[in-house]
Amino acid sequence: AFSVVSKLLSQSKLDLLNELVSTEVLQVLKEKISLLPDSHRDALAADIDAIMYTTEGDVRIYYDDDGIKFVSILMRFWYLNGADLPDEVPGETRVFQIMFGDESTKEKRHLLTANYEFQREFTEGAKPDWTITRIEHPRLLE
Repeated sequence: AFSVVSKLLSQSKLDLLNELVSTEVLQVLKEKISLLPDSHRDALAADIDAIMYTTEGDVRIYYDDDGIKFVSILMRFWYLNGADLPDEVPGETRVFQIMFGDESTKEKRHLLTANYEFQREFTEGAKPDWTITRIEHPRLLE
């Protein structure tokens, strides 16, 4: 899901995210994506083979005011991306770079991070559909 959603974000195909991303998050993304330079938009895309590491950041079970049970999982992803980003991304945060190949065929890749929160209703009989309720690409999508 992370790879698919990040690629659609980078291509500004937000209308294809209606079934995957919450309405609130989608509205914020529409505003932010339209203001991004092409290099930052390109850096949002994470090919499935370029995901280096994933970990869960937070797992919660909670009930809303009507007693409906929900599960929420915050996932953190580290992925390589070849977008043409400056060495320093605004906000004084260092973007790690990795060089592949010899001096004549160098390929620069950035090691980027993203946080996606997935949520689903866990009440008996509820559909097992997950919705993304938070999308963060630090220093790219702010």
